Amino acid sequence: MDFENLIYKRRTIRRFKQIPIDVELLKKLVDYARMAPMAQNIQPYEYIIIIKKEIREELFKELKWANYLPPELQTPPENEKPMAYIVVIRNKNLRKDPSPDVGAAIENILLGATSFGLGSCWMGAIARNNIQKLLNIPLNYEVEYVISLGFPDEESEIEDYKDSFKYWKDKNGKMHVPKRKLNDIIYKII
Repeated sequence: MDFENLIYKRRTIRRFKQIPIDVELLKKLVDYARMAPMAQNIQPYEYIIIIKKEIREELFKELKWANYLPPELQTPPENEKPMAYIVVIRNKNLRKDPSPDVGAAIENILLGATSFGLGSCWMGAIARNNIQKLLNIPLNYEVEYVISLGFPDEESEIEDYKDSFKYWKDKNGKMHVPKRKLNDIIYKII
């Protein structure tokens, strides 16, 4: 898939087929994160790959899903839960405060996942302290984000922004995501 198609195809996916993901593929996604640019080349981010069902089930309870949707559509049902997670943690011995660099690393994971036919969801509405305890993460690390992964079991499409940024699902379960038009976000060409 060429780069432009990859960019336009990458969508947030919250419903997954119950097909296992090869751990080597997940490690490849973390390797893509490792290649992201970091200020001063300080590389404070580390990753926990979760594939064990018991841990996935416990982690699932610590995540909030799709807050714009009605409650009955927010949380994936049992037969559509993620098949893997990558938890992004920051080593506070290397960088005390959060850095926007994490976004580059996560986007590499998301684009890599899309290139392999996986769906993903970058999650920030998470119970960080509970996750820290659940995964037995030492206090010199801080939980930053969770990325849920699996083979997609829903469709998502971009539509033109009209009067709301809120994403929504139609009666067929397809997610619609409003985006502003290019000319509306180019403030100035000088």
